[in-house]
Amino acid sequence: MRKKPNSLAFRVTVLVGVTIFICLSIMNLIVIESIDQHFIEQDADELNEVFNAVKIKLVEAHEQNVLPSSILFQAVSGHHGVYYQVEDKNENTIFTSQDADLFAFPTKFKAQNKVIPSTLIIFNDGKYMLRGTKTNFELPTKLGPEMYTVTVASNMEFHMNYMQKLKRTLWGIVFLAGVITVFAARFAVYRGHSPLRQLSREIESITADKLDIRLDPLNVPIELTTLVDSFNTMLKRLEDGFERLSHFSADIAHELRTPITNLTTQTQVVLSNLRDSEAYIEILYSNLEEYERMTKMVSDMLLLAQAEHGLIKPNKDNVVVNKEIKALFDYFELLADEKKIQLILEGSNVELVCDKTMLRQALSNLISNAIRYSPKNDKIIIKTKASSDLITIAIINHGEIIPKEHLTRLFDRFYRADFSRNRDGRGAGLGLTIAKSIVNINGGDIFAESSETNTCFTIIFKKDKVSMLSNTGSTKDMR
Repeated sequence: MRKKPNSLAFRVTVLVGVTIFICLSIMNLIVIESIDQHFIEQDADELNEVFNAVKIKLVEAHEQNVLPSSILFQAVSGHHGVYYQVEDKNENTIFTSQDADLFAFPTKFKAQNKVIPSTLIIFNDGKYMLRGTKTNFELPTKLGPEMYTVTVASNMEFHMNYMQKLKRTLWGIVFLAGVITVFAARFAVYRGHSPLRQLSREIESITADKLDIRLDPLNVPIELTTLVDSFNTMLKRLEDGFERLSHFSADIAHELRTPITNLTTQTQVVLSNLRDSEAYIEILYSNLEEYERMTKMVSDMLLLAQAEHGLIKPNKDNVVVNKEIKALFDYFELLADEKKIQLILEGSNVELVCDKTMLRQALSNLISNAIRYSPKNDKIIIKTKASSDLITIAIINHGEIIPKEHLTRLFDRFYRADFSRNRDGRGAGLGLTIAKSIVNINGGDIFAESSETNTCFTIIFKKDKVSMLSNTGSTKDMR
């Protein structure tokens, strides 16, 4: 089972808690190191004073011609917890302080020339932890220089106890501050998410019959404005989709009801009385027409459904557009002659990379639509044009003007600008919808324009779908 992702509140709280703990820990370590370094420098200064005092007493002993041990005990006064030991050049101990065993000083440590923080080390004499150093001292005398080794050390117990307490206190503060910060962050995140919870409640109240509701972007923090705008846009698309679906359901119910009603009525009439075989044959032919109409409608709807879900993969054929249009002129010649309509082709020969069968169906639907709505004794003009970046195919007729508010909906299923339900056998109203779907599948687009002079349906393909034929001369064909 897939693990559910952690909540945003948990992620933010953990991130804040870890960040605060790391920052406080670093600050804690810096403080501890700073205080410890201060104690080292303080001990170095104190031990340096002791070392200088011992040197003074050694000088006095030689000047007074007395044993150094007799006056070295006077070297230090007022310094508590400070010890020193003096050895001659033969490593014989001349003097050593009481209460500390400086013989425990590490033998591997080499004597230094002066007392500074970097020369101090910590060692244990068996009773105390001491910090000290060993320093050489050369005393010039009449008989020649005398070498002494002075070991100085200070008791670290007080410092160590203080540092241990300080560390416990500081780490306790870090832990407590971290806990308080985590709870504060958790509360802040909870409060900060209140607009999201409010937004969620508003979204939950939106149902299929309330798709006209819109969220107010002015009532949310600026970080959520984009989310609210996107949600409102989605609601608008859903509302449009539900509206189209509602109209589509009503339209398809009407379209199917008409032939079914005809079939039912005709069958009831025939069955009401005994009739000869010719009457039955006639009614069967009539029913067959209705069946074929419904079959065509279902096939068209299936084609549209496949197109909308990307289930149709067009072929990549090199189509000579003008040649296909001329072939369609031959096909529609009889239908056009009935209304004494002229079919005219204008424009340069162009080649289009698309599915030939689909393009012929789209053009066939558009030409059929133009013939249907053109007045008698009129002209239908198809213009082809290719430029450096696109190719256009325009189907122009001179039928009634289509109001502007209806132009964008002409390609909706079953839609008609006059909202007429009576199709007079003209079809199911899916021709333009299928034409647009076919053009879209092949990478093009189609739109309609209408004015007082004419109505024009224009198909556009971009240049990556178009290549000009070697013969670009203008042609004009009339049927």
